[in-house]
Amino acid sequence: MAIESLSQETAAPSALSTTAGLPVKAPRAYVIGMPIASAGLWMAVLAPALVVLAIKVSEITTPDTRAGALSLVAGVGAVIALLANPFFGRLSDRTTSRFGMRKPWIVGGSLVGLASLFLLGSGTNVGTVLVAWVVAQLGFNAALAALVATLPDQAAPAERGRLSGLIGMTLPIGLVAGAFFAQMFDNALQMAVVPGVVGTLVAIAFAFTFKDRVLTAKPAPLNLKEILGSFYFDPRLYPGLGWAWLTKFMVYVGYCAGLLYLPYFFADHLHVAETQVTTLVFQATLVSSAGTVVTSIAGGWISDRIGKRKGMVIVSALIMMGGLIVIATSSNTGQVLVGQAILGLGLGCFSAVDVALIADLLPSSQAENAKTFGVFNIAQALPQSLVPAVAFPVIALGGYPALFLGGAAVGIIGAVLVTRIKGVK
Repeated sequence: MAIESLSQETAAPSALSTTAGLPVKAPRAYVIGMPIASAGLWMAVLAPALVVLAIKVSEITTPDTRAGALSLVAGVGAVIALLANPFFGRLSDRTTSRFGMRKPWIVGGSLVGLASLFLLGSGTNVGTVLVAWVVAQLGFNAALAALVATLPDQAAPAERGRLSGLIGMTLPIGLVAGAFFAQMFDNALQMAVVPGVVGTLVAIAFAFTFKDRVLTAKPAPLNLKEILGSFYFDPRLYPGLGWAWLTKFMVYVGYCAGLLYLPYFFADHLHVAETQVTTLVFQATLVSSAGTVVTSIAGGWISDRIGKRKGMVIVSALIMMGGLIVIATSSNTGQVLVGQAILGLGLGCFSAVDVALIADLLPSSQAENAKTFGVFNIAQALPQSLVPAVAFPVIALGGYPALFLGGAAVGIIGAVLVTRIKGVK
């Protein structure tokens, strides 16, 4: 059966109450607790990614080897995160614990991630730090995969946009909170562990506040084909999800083109002094994050009110790419910050409504919700690896503006592809 007809079943008010035995309207404790837990987990994993890894690697290596060591640790961790999210999402969908399908992974993943942060902060060689970061990525991504899957479990379609908006603002909040905690301390262990403790406690507290789905029928054991299937879904069976995945991937290709090379744009294109680049990148991140928080809430709420997702996904993606075009054509740092603000405004709305759109397209069986969200996480993370692979020749031919404009073109095409989705407005 095609996903278009399945999505209509999902949209029925009785879908949650009859299929999962859950209330049609999400409980207030869930509405409040889920975004807080999401922000906590993002804070726990982003603080090491932003600050701690670089500091820790500098402590245990020489100036000549630290760049290569950091690239190794961060690169392997990124690949693990890419694969862990859909894989643990698949396991979450198949969990038959009496405590529920999602709670064991939220609690267990958070605790494993936290324990790994202790090892990371106290490691004395690159091998130890690498292992610790890999395990931390496994733990926190297991928790995040299960956490986001509670959205279609707990919320009816009519309120998913609002909740997705709240979830969308948790990443920038976690980003800022992680940086805030990190700058309070002067050693890597405290920088890693304190945000991890706070984030883990918040996530575990949330896990005990909602009524989780309980899977009563024990699924068949996973075979190799099913394990590999954790990383994809068949777009021929689910064309709506296929187009939504491609849209997300292409929009994030554009976003990453600007995000990853912004420091070099400041230094090499605008000729900003190297001592000022870090400050400008922080200002750009702050401006963009502020816009993301505002529109993630407003965008999700509006999409619920008007009952339409696709149009808002298109508009928000176009706003994002408009911001990237402003950055590409900037002749001074002030114009770059304006472009970053526009980019953030579009990103907040896109992130919120895109998650709600995906939730509306999920099959009504709810059998693989977490796995499917994990596959969509690949669409968001994969550009971070692919963009650098193609960036060098583009920059060599036309400089950083050419890279940004090329990314914007890809994102605009991705936005238009939303029109191919059927069965939802």
